[in-house]
Amino acid sequence: MYIDAFTLACVADEWRKLLIGGRIDTIIQPTEHAVALQCYAPSFQEGVGGKNRWIYLSAHPQLARAHITALKPQKIANEPPAFVMLLRKHLEGARIEAIEQPRWERVIEIVAGYRKSPESDERIRFRIIIEAMGRLSNIVFCDEQGMILGSLKRVGSDVNRYRVIAAGVPYMPPPPLQRTLAGQQLPRLEPSTVTAAQLSICASDETVLENESTHAKKRKKSQEEPRLWQLLSKHVAGCSPIVAREAVYRTTENAETPISQADQNLWDELAWNIQDLAQGYDNRRWLPQMVERQMTAEELQTSFVASGSDRYVPLAFAAYALEQYSTRSDIRTRQSPSMNVILDEYFARAEWRDALDGLRGPLRRILQTNLDRCQRKAELLQQEMANSEEAARYRLYGELLLAYQQEVTQGPSSIVLQNYFDQADGGDTVAVTVPLDPRFDGVGNANRYFNKYHKLRRALGLIPAQIELNDLELATLKQLMTDLKLAENAAEVAHVRLEVQAAGYIRGKALIDKKALKAAKKGKGGKQAKGKGKSVAPGGGVPLHMQSRDGFTLLIGKNSRQNEEVTFRQATSNDLWLHARGVSGAHVIIKAAGRDVPRSTIEQAASLAAYYSEARGSTSAPVDYTLQRHVRHMKGGGPGMVIFDHEQTIYAEPDAAVQMLKA
Repeated sequence: MYIDAFTLACVADEWRKLLIGGRIDTIIQPTEHAVALQCYAPSFQEGVGGKNRWIYLSAHPQLARAHITALKPQKIANEPPAFVMLLRKHLEGARIEAIEQPRWERVIEIVAGYRKSPESDERIRFRIIIEAMGRLSNIVFCDEQGMILGSLKRVGSDVNRYRVIAAGVPYMPPPPLQRTLAGQQLPRLEPSTVTAAQLSICASDETVLENESTHAKKRKKSQEEPRLWQLLSKHVAGCSPIVAREAVYRTTENAETPISQADQNLWDELAWNIQDLAQGYDNRRWLPQMVERQMTAEELQTSFVASGSDRYVPLAFAAYALEQYSTRSDIRTRQSPSMNVILDEYFARAEWRDALDGLRGPLRRILQTNLDRCQRKAELLQQEMANSEEAARYRLYGELLLAYQQEVTQGPSSIVLQNYFDQADGGDTVAVTVPLDPRFDGVGNANRYFNKYHKLRRALGLIPAQIELNDLELATLKQLMTDLKLAENAAEVAHVRLEVQAAGYIRGKALIDKKALKAAKKGKGGKQAKGKGKSVAPGGGVPLHMQSRDGFTLLIGKNSRQNEEVTFRQATSNDLWLHARGVSGAHVIIKAAGRDVPRSTIEQAASLAAYYSEARGSTSAPVDYTLQRHVRHMKGGGPGMVIFDHEQTIYAEPDAAVQMLKA
């Protein structure tokens, strides 16, 4: 869902109350599409101190927005780019003087400045312009005269010759959106004064164009009938799809009402509802709210759900009451006094997750490619094991041909022989049809069958070892895939990347690029590559330390290296070791320190083990626990690959770990 003019107007009003007079202290770039400003804003209430606030500005093609965020945004890259350095040079220490938002535009401006000198009252001002316009979104930095000093995205004359966004060029605001009526370009209708007659004329023109288009193209399938909300989005200023749907729903109680059902009464009521929404914009009558949809069963299985409340996903937000979702049973609506809080919660670090997925993506494809290869290999090896019956049949044919060699001559393609090795209950023998090569006699055919038998027996002797190696590689790949899913920041993804490289799936110092993917798809992550890239063992970061309600220290390894660290370096023989049963995941250690571990601490640790595993998202998961001395390295396995015995099993709820992590 995109931010529209209504939302930005509500955000601007809140910023004027919270940020005016605030000092910009820090500027960072969380992702390639975003900039975040830390602002110390003074309080206007007596006896109440100021507060640091983070302003998040994004020009993401799908997630463009501007709002105050509750927590400091995380950063993908440590090195600040040139645009951030430019902002730091001019804005750090400046105070926010004004917040502006052009009427019905998806643009918001921050005006900040500082004194030219301590003795002078003259001020130097700058403008940060956030254009939240979908794929055309941008963040532009200008001086007071409107000259562009820099921008997040440079737009050259080869891209847009009418509106160049580059340093040293005067800033031109986005052109106002227009509509096409009777083949002419006209300004869009003003929502606060729109009339039923204007809407009716627009609908008539749309109907004419629709009929002409249908006859000209001679479509085989009937075109979907145009909707009223689409008409409003095309012709009325500030009418985003959600605003248009809301106006139509308030008029007809159906947001998808087609244009053909409109009559004069409907046009009158629709115009009134549009004006009513516009009055809320003009009067600053805001009612921020979020609409959430309950997750489906399929979504619950494929996603890591933290708690019951998280089983709802954001669907829409608005600065006014959303009535169009009121009839759906899987919907809930939550109101908030702040639009910034709604936006922060709606996007919920969505851009950060998108950037993090960009880091995970190449690794995920490499691991999935090799997982598929190992699974296919496992199926083929199982099929080869089934050949043991075929080997026994070849041996039987050879022995029968030798026994009846006097009766077998050259020429026939098969012969029926009595199998004296297999007699029925009554003592009768069973007849067996033996295929023959007409070129050979009985002894020659017997030798051919014995050769096939010995060849299969030699192959079958090698298959168990191959199955063991393939199962080991499959377990390693599943653990690496789980490590990747559990990686919560760029540093943890980097640790997993080093593990994948050390395992041989990215050879040498190769980066995650097309060459690495091509090598992985060719299956070059096997034996030949295993020895490369292992000279320096990668670190896995610092394991998670927590305290149980009973005062016991809990150690959680969130990847293979951390599992190795907590299990074989930080744990002692009498500490308790836990792991989710039958799935890849974290090793959890309860530091006993010579004490008996109570049941409540085991339950807490089991919840953490289930949460940091593939079992996250399930309501209940089995977790095995045993003493650390009963855990040992898996033969030939990589870091964190273990086998254990003397275990007991407890069932834990992964959701129960969420409150511990929040605390």
